[in-house]
Amino acid sequence: MREKGEKSIGRKKRSSGNPKKRRPPRPKYTSRANIFDHEVLAPLTKKFRQALKSKKYEEAQMLYKEIVEARKQHRLWLDRHEWVKIR
Repeated sequence: MREKGEKSIGRKKRSSGNPKKRRPPRPKYTSRANIFDHEVLAPLTKKFRQALKSKKYEEAQMLYKEIVEARKQHRLWLDRHEWVKIR
């Protein structure tokens, strides 16, 4: 058994005082264009690539037209520099 005041191996001395309160986490923001890209543009391009791989050219052509329109919209969101709180 160890005597009083003697340090034990492997244990750290902990303070018994009141712990400092942590600051709340900083809010996270992302651009509206980034959200549009994740929700609209990326799924369309994925479907487009899958249609090309499976040689569904008519479907791919329709998807390409949708992608062109979505990219125009995305370009507008990029120019606006609008930020959205995510956390």
